[in-house]
Amino acid sequence: MGKIALLADRTTSNYFKVAGIKSSYAVKDREDAEKVFRRVHSDEEISLIMVTEPIYEWIRPILERTKKEFPLVVSIPTKGGPKIQADALAQLIKRTVGIEIKVK
Repeated sequence: MGKIALLADRTTSNYFKVAGIKSSYAVKDREDAEKVFRRVHSDEEISLIMVTEPIYEWIRPILERTKKEFPLVVSIPTKGGPKIQADALAQLIKRTVGIEIKVK
């Protein structure tokens, strides 16, 4: 099973670190997000990269240019985001990496 990485705001990153996601990165702006994403995306041990919705928009141009199928990159809702998307994300993570995440 591969590793999971997260790119998010500081608060979300800290929550995921507490939950056991060691490769959890707090990014502050587009430039920082692009730099961290390129590094994480090239790591052969990472099989899933989760990014919060605002950060996903920042890295979208990079994703559109890349031809790599792995690691899988998914956008996750931020606090207050739609619960339906959160439930779908939890199911995707469970199918992809075999870890069940409870979304409250």
